[in-house]
Amino acid sequence: MKRHLRTNLFALFLIAIGASVAQAYPLARVTNKTEFTATGEINYAACKNDRFTVAPGATWTAGSRGACLITWISGALSGKPKTMGAKAKPVTRYTSSGTSYSNFIIQATGTDYRVWSDHELAAENARTREGKSPGFQIVNKTGWPVSVALMQVGCLYYTTLKSGQVWNKDTGAVWFTIQANIAADGKEPRSDWDCVKPVAAIVGTILVAAATGGAAAFAALPAAGAAAVALAPIATSSAVIVGSAAAGAGIVGGLTSAGVTEAVGKALVPTSDAELKGQYAGPDWPFRCDQKPMYEITGGWGKPGTKDGNYVIDPGTTMRITKTNGCGNSMM
Repeated sequence: MKRHLRTNLFALFLIAIGASVAQAYPLARVTNKTEFTATGEINYAACKNDRFTVAPGATWTAGSRGACLITWISGALSGKPKTMGAKAKPVTRYTSSGTSYSNFIIQATGTDYRVWSDHELAAENARTREGKSPGFQIVNKTGWPVSVALMQVGCLYYTTLKSGQVWNKDTGAVWFTIQANIAADGKEPRSDWDCVKPVAAIVGTILVAAATGGAAAFAALPAAGAAAVALAPIATSSAVIVGSAAAGAGIVGGLTSAGVTEAVGKALVPTSDAELKGQYAGPDWPFRCDQKPMYEITGGWGKPGTKDGNYVIDPGTTMRITKTNGCGNSMM
C-alpha cells in the first residue's frame, strides 16, 4: 500500500514538473535602440522582478522566467550620446494586464522614448513607410553637384546630388551630422572606407582641370580653350580667375602647378561646404511623421564662365543646410 502511495505521489510530482515546464515562457529580452545606456526593471505577476542595464545598440536577456507573465517594463537613459543632438528624455513604460511576450525594444518616439513589444512593431511591417520617418529628404538648391553624407562616427550614407535633385533616404530613428560639399566634376569623392571633406588641393585640382579643358571641363560647363589659358589664378573680391599672363595685376606669379592648384582651392573653400550637427531622423512607428525631416542645401559657388580668355568663377555665398519642416524638432 505504501509503495503504491509513494509511486502515485512521485507520478503527480513528475506531472507537476512537466506542467510547469510546458507553461514556461521565453526569456525576456530588451534591445536598446537609443544613443544612451538604458537601465530599467521588468515586473512579473507573482514573481520576482528583473533589473537590466543595456548599452546602446545591445540586447539584454534575462537569466530565468518560468511561467511568469510581464505586467510592466520601466526604463531610464543615461550617459553621453555618440552623436550630437541626442537628448536623454524620459522613457514611457510598457504596460500590460499580463503578457507572455518576450522581446521588447526601447526606442525614440516623436517627443520622448518608449518601451514596446516586438508584437506591436510586427503589425507595422505590413504597412508602407514610403515617405515617412525615420530618414531624411534633402534637396540640392545650389547651382553645382553636391556630395551629401549622413555622418555618425564615419560616413554611414552618402550620395552626389545634381542641382535640383532630391535624396530620399530611409534610416534608423537616430541622430546624424549632415555634411555637404560641392563636387564640381559630379563625381562622388567619398567611398565606403573614408569620408572626404573638400580641401584646397581637391577643389583647386578640379577647377584648374576645367579651366584648361580637362576633366571634360565639367562636361556641360563653359571653359576656356587650353591654348589660351595659363595656370595663374587671380582671387578678387568678386571672382576667382584662372587665366593668362595678359590678365594683368593680381596674378599669382612664380607658382608651380601644385601651388596654383592650392591657391585656386583656398579662394573657394569658404563657400564650398556646410555641416549641420545633431539632426534627428524622426521617430519610427507608431509615432512616424507623415514626411521625413526635410532639408535644403543653398548657397555655394557662383556661376562659372569665361571672360577675355580666362576661366572665371564667382566665389558665391556661404553654403547652408536648412531644415524646412518640423519632424523630429522636439528631439534635437
